[in-house]
Amino acid sequence: MADSDALRSKRKRLHAADDHHLCRHDASSTVPAPPAADGAGIDPHAALEALAARLEAASEADPGNDRVARELRATLLVLDSRKQDPAGINDDPLAELRALDPTLS
Repeated sequence: MADSDALRSKRKRLHAADDHHLCRHDASSTVPAPPAADGAGIDPHAALEALAARLEAASEADPGNDRVARELRATLLVLDSRKQDPAGINDDPLAELRALDPTLS
């Protein structure tokens, strides 16, 4: 939900006065993890499962955080779709429609 005008104004005034307790701290400012030390690629399925576990823990710690809940839902949907289609055969969601009408290709 968007902030009210009053809250945005208050946040702006406090920020200008060097009081940052109402500032929104974006999670994208975190330091990225270094690449794997052995030079091998990342296993996407294992990485998604680890991400889902971290997001679930974060969601339980802060159940009101809609960003975490949204990302957890998206990660679980990807894991579920991989479980239903492990070979990645249905990577193109429009493949069935393109097969019906070759002019769509």
